[in-house]
Amino acid sequence: MTAMPNRKPDLDDVLDEFAALASPPDAATLRAWKEAYPQFARELSDFASDWIAMDVAAPRRTIRAEDVNRVVNRTMSRVQTMLDDTARAEPLTDLPTAIRAAGHDFESFERAIGIDRSMLDSLIMRLAKPATLPALLIRLVAEALNRPLDALRDFFRLGPQLAGAHKSRTRPAPAQVDFAMLVRHSQLSKPEQDRWLSEPPDPGLQDSLHG
Repeated sequence: MTAMPNRKPDLDDVLDEFAALASPPDAATLRAWKEAYPQFARELSDFASDWIAMDVAAPRRTIRAEDVNRVVNRTMSRVQTMLDDTARAEPLTDLPTAIRAAGHDFESFERAIGIDRSMLDSLIMRLAKPATLPALLIRLVAEALNRPLDALRDFFRLGPQLAGAHKSRTRPAPAQVDFAMLVRHSQLSKPEQDRWLSEPPDPGLQDSLHG
């Protein structure tokens, strides 16, 4: 086990060094590594379990570099899933940031949802009355952002906001309007507008009807 002075150990480096062991670790070896890197104890245990299972399943086959890489990738995938789950649990308060975090720019996000820039700007500033937002819109936005439906509902319940450059304590917040008004004033085609206007409101936001 090599010390890593003057910098915080990285999971990739730790797993690479762990994978360089001559054989799958026994209980004592695994315990020593987990004590040395307690922040990666779960990942080391997962890696060791996969390594041991692979070794037992193919005792006569030489372990190749690609086998080790496969175990490393599987472990890193689990770590990424944990990170994604953490991100999904965080409250949604900034729609542009969430859009970028999901791998979209505004144009690709608009295409994914079926809206135009004026509608997106209004959603960002929460200018639509929550109770008038279609269930389809909430579902499509949640899917595009990889967020739970309730995270989107909570975001739109936060109330309207001014654009950052025009925020003022003395200036009143803008009035919210029905989602249908955003649709009618958009640049969407008539069939696209009709499609949105025919969509029923999201039942999870009907508690905002008199908010």
